[in-house]
Amino acid sequence: MRVTGQGMNSAGSASTPEPSLEMLPTELPAGTVHLWYVSIADTKIPFDHHLSILDEEERHRASRFHLDHDRVRFVLGRASLRCLLARYSDSDPALIQFEQNRYGKPFLQYPASSVQFNVTHSGNYVFHAIAHGTEVGVDVEVIRDSAGLASISSYFAAGEQGWLSATDSQAWNSTFFTLWVCKEAYIKALGRGLSKPLNSFEISLAMGKEGVEPRVLFDSDDAAAPASWRLVIFEPGRNALGCLAINRTCKIVELREYGSGALLRRISLV
Repeated sequence: MRVTGQGMNSAGSASTPEPSLEMLPTELPAGTVHLWYVSIADTKIPFDHHLSILDEEERHRASRFHLDHDRVRFVLGRASLRCLLARYSDSDPALIQFEQNRYGKPFLQYPASSVQFNVTHSGNYVFHAIAHGTEVGVDVEVIRDSAGLASISSYFAAGEQGWLSATDSQAWNSTFFTLWVCKEAYIKALGRGLSKPLNSFEISLAMGKEGVEPRVLFDSDDAAAPASWRLVIFEPGRNALGCLAINRTCKIVELREYGSGALLRRISLV
């Protein structure tokens, strides 16, 4: 499924203040995924306040960034995640504690909760995918000249390499990044990280009613994967592409803007 990002762009056309916790929703029904959009450029952030929410290790990581933009993106991304998770788990943002699985995927350690999340950022974008009781994965990339990344495609599954070989030069970048965000989102949902070989599963880019509708064609580690996972392509802005990987038990995706707490779009996947 493909979702355009017109609502995201319009929401980011004016600077928005940091939301209070009261502005953020607490209801996250089973079968619903909240996909939160954070714009670095269009959000006025009280940097010191956001920094104060982070723990000591996070503040240390923030201090190591050489570029201000990267530092602001990290602090805003981490603080907004803390605020969101605190709202869903009825906690305090500064008290949130994270742990990682053995592959490096973070999860909520405190407070105890069934809330699952995944985070991605690229350029001006930060996205948080949040659900109850089911793993989620999200990836966003700015579409650019991928000539320097072409060698990566040699690690893709044979069918994916075939898609790229059959793609003309003008569409190659778009096709490559479509495959890339889908593969990244799927791996992140599984929580496997770099331990999952890129050629151990294949993404199909078959055409559907709404254009390209990617899906998991096979996974050598899980024969049930094609029937278990759904890939939702979204376009957060010009020359940007994202993918949300979710279990097929999820029937609703709500796109929300962090700066205002506004619901931008509600998508039924039934």
